[in-house]
Amino acid sequence: MKADRSRPQRGRPPTLRDVAAYADVSMMTVSNVINERTARVSEQTRVRILAAIDKLGYRPQRSARGLRMQREYAIGLTIVRPDRRFLDDPYVTEVAAGMSNRLAAAGYGLMVNGVTDVDGLKALLTHASNVDGLAVMASGPRPGREEVYRLLERLHHPLAIIQDDMAGLADTCCFIQDDETGARMITEQVIAAGARTLLFAAPDHLWPAVERREAGVRAAARRRAKVMRIGCNEADFQGSIATILAAFERRGVPDAVVGANDQIGIAAIHAAMQRGLVVPDDLMVTGFNAFPFRQFSGPLISSMRSPAYALGEAAAVGLLSRIDGEGFETTKQVLPVVPAEGVTIRMCRETL
Repeated sequence: MKADRSRPQRGRPPTLRDVAAYADVSMMTVSNVINERTARVSEQTRVRILAAIDKLGYRPQRSARGLRMQREYAIGLTIVRPDRRFLDDPYVTEVAAGMSNRLAAAGYGLMVNGVTDVDGLKALLTHASNVDGLAVMASGPRPGREEVYRLLERLHHPLAIIQDDMAGLADTCCFIQDDETGARMITEQVIAAGARTLLFAAPDHLWPAVERREAGVRAAARRRAKVMRIGCNEADFQGSIATILAAFERRGVPDAVVGANDQIGIAAIHAAMQRGLVVPDDLMVTGFNAFPFRQFSGPLISSMRSPAYALGEAAAVGLLSRIDGEGFETTKQVLPVVPAEGVTIRMCRETL
C-alpha cells in the first residue's frame, strides 16, 4: 500500500485515482470491483480495494451531467429511526416539504432515504452517492447519532444536521429549533396556573429535540414542581392512551400532562376523558409542534408552534449557499418556537 502521498488532498472528495494509488492497483481494477466485474480480480485484491474505498470515503459519481458540470443537482435527506414508516412522522414530513420546495425552486431535487440504524446507513452508503450535499435527521442515543454524523462526514459532501447539535465536524452546519426555550415557556404557564405535579409524556424512542424539551420542562419546574416521565409509542394512538392511563393508576393523576408532541398530548386528553376527568379543570394538558392536525383535538390543545417547514427551507438554503460558495456562513442556525394558543391550560391564578 502506498505511503501518505497516495491520500487525497484535504478538502476535496477522493477520486478513483486516489483509491487505485492507495490500494496499489490500476484504476481499471478499481472500476471492475466497483461495478462488480470481479471475475479476473483476486479475492485478496478485491478486499484491499474495498478497504481503501472505506478508508478514503470514496463514493462513485456516475452522473454524466455531474461530470460535465461538477453538479448532480440533487440533495440527499437521510432519516435514521427504527420505524420504517418514517414519513408518517409529521415533523419529518414538514422538514422534507420545506427542503423539497425550496430546492425545486433552485432546480434541485431531494432524494429521501430512511434507515433503521447505523448498520442500515452503512449499507446505504455502499451505493453511489450522486448528490451535491446531504442532510440528516437522526434519532436514538447520542453515541449512535454521533456515529451517523461521522459516517456522513466521510462522504466529503456539505452536511446539514437537522434538529441536533454536533460540533467538530468538517463542512457541517446544524439547523435546530429552540425546543428547550419553548418547553420552558409552556411549562411556566402550567406552573403559573397551579400545577405542582407534572407528567412529561415523551416518545419511547429518543429524539434530540425531545431531549431539549425535557430539559426545558425540568428547568422550569426546578424547586417548584415535581416531574415524572413516561415513554409512549407515538405511532400507536390507542397504545399511548393506555400507557397514560396506566401511569395515572400507578402514580396518581398529576396536575398536568406535558406532551413532548401534540400526538401524545392529544392522547392524554383522551385518557383524561376515559378517566372521567375534565380538561383543563381537573387536568391540564399541553403538546408541542402545533401542526395542522392539532385543530381536530377537542378541546383544542395548548401547544408551541414548531418552525419545521422553515427549518427544512433553512437547511436547503444553507446547503445551496455552501455549494455555490466557499463554506457555510455559520456552524449553527437556531429558529425560535412560539406559543400556539389553546384551551387546555387553566388561567393563571394571578389573573383570577
